[in-house]
Amino acid sequence: MTPAARLSRRLFSSAMALAVTSCASLLGLGPAPHLYRVTPKSAFPANLPHASGQLLVDVPFAPAGLDTERIALSRSAVSIDYFADSEWIDRVPLMVQTALLDSFENSKAIIAIDRESVGLRADLILKIDIRHFEALYDSPDGAPQVWVAISARLVDPSGRDVVAQVSFERRKQAQGKDIAQIILAFDEALGGVMEDIVLWTVRNPALSEKLRPL
Repeated sequence: MTPAARLSRRLFSSAMALAVTSCASLLGLGPAPHLYRVTPKSAFPANLPHASGQLLVDVPFAPAGLDTERIALSRSAVSIDYFADSEWIDRVPLMVQTALLDSFENSKAIIAIDRESVGLRADLILKIDIRHFEALYDSPDGAPQVWVAISARLVDPSGRDVVAQVSFERRKQAQGKDIAQIILAFDEALGGVMEDIVLWTVRNPALSEKLRPL
């Protein structure tokens, strides 16, 4: 092979590599993001009331900015952004629903079944609105505060009447700026809210009127 041919081949290979890189960039390919998840609440009072029947936990509603796998952050009251290279293991509503179902199961107070789309019979439906699920930054160099705010409604499936409604929220200061420390703050804030929801649900008079105690 002549020097000119070798040079031409090297230039062709470089051009192809650049083209592949450009295509990968355009297609959104690149290093996989780090995935994070939240954990269900596992510790509950031993004297919780127990009820027969079934509670259906519907898929939570979340605004478009939170209905995503991306981990939200906010630097002002009117802005929302996302952490780079890090994502939740699932869309926030589905991840929260799964953690809440597991929390009800861990409480052993009531049978909680899957999302409403499966069409199973339920005595009451728990509907959830996720109002806030983001890390708040009030300074460019400080660690954020995580804000989790959730509204819960108990709905009678026969007439779709709301029989009880409440809102819970937790704010948890992250212990540092590292993403793992911020995720831990998310986990603790959501854990507190889920505990509140489980306790409110199983102690709610609407539930005792609807279900027969074991």
